[in-house]
Amino acid sequence: MTNRKSTRADKKPQPKSSKTDQLKGLLSKSEGMTVEALSEKLGWQTHTTRAALTRLKQAGFSLEKLAPADGARQSHYRIAGAKK
Repeated sequence: MTNRKSTRADKKPQPKSSKTDQLKGLLSKSEGMTVEALSEKLGWQTHTTRAALTRLKQAGFSLEKLAPADGARQSHYRIAGAKK
C-alpha cells in the first residue's frame, strides 16, 4: 500500500478575530460608541461590556469618555488617539 499526498494545497483556516479584537476595532472609530451599542454589536450584556472596557484599561489602553451627543443620555467611549 502506498501513501499518497494530496495534490491540493492544504488550506489553513483564517484565524477568527476575538471579541476583544472586535471591541478594539469598534472603539477605534472617531465618534466612539456607547456601551449599549457595543453590547448589541458583540452580543454581550452591558455589564460584560463595561468589564471588557475595564480590562482594556488594565491592559494599557487609554480610553476616552466623550460627552453625550445632542439630547442623548449615554456617553461614548473610544480609544484615545482615534482619528477625529
